[in-house]
This record gives sequence, C-alpha cells and structure tokens, in this order.
Amino acid sequence: MIRIVLLAALAACSTSSLPAGAQCSQTSECDTDLMCLDLAQFTGSACSVIGKTCSKVCADDTGCTSLGSGYKCFAGCGSDKTCGATL
Repeated sequence: MIRIVLLAALAACSTSSLPAGAQCSQTSECDTDLMCLDLAQFTGSACSVIGKTCSKVCADDTGCTSLGSGYKCFAGCGSDKTCGATL
C-alpha cells in the first residue's frame, strides 16, 4: 500500500509544469510553449541576469498576448527580448 501511494505521489510531481512568470532552472519545468529564460535587470546601462523564469522570446508586446494582458516584451542582457509580467 505504501509503495502505491509513493508511486502516485512521484507521478504527480513529475507531470506538473510551471506557468509563465514562475521561477525555473530548465525549460523542461515550464508549461508547453514556454522556455526557461534569463530575467534581466538594468541599472543605468548595466544589465544583470537576476534569475530565470518560464516565458517566451518576443519581438514586441504583441508576442506576449498569449500569456495574458499583464505581459509585455522586455529587453534582455543579450539580443533576445522576453515576455514579463507587469505590475
């Protein structure tokens, strides 16, 4: 009986995925169509990666509409822009 409960708990943990905006360490943790991308912070012209989040690469705000109205396209430290939640 304990073995069955343990297997069920492990299966439940391995099938869950993270939504847009969630902290991640690799793309396989994120929902379908999302990637684990760097989260950038700018201080003047200096850019720092402050973490990783489940998101999408975008060219402009319209590339983020599938994530909801609270997402916009932000510059990253590299050439890619990333969808991020607005407050």
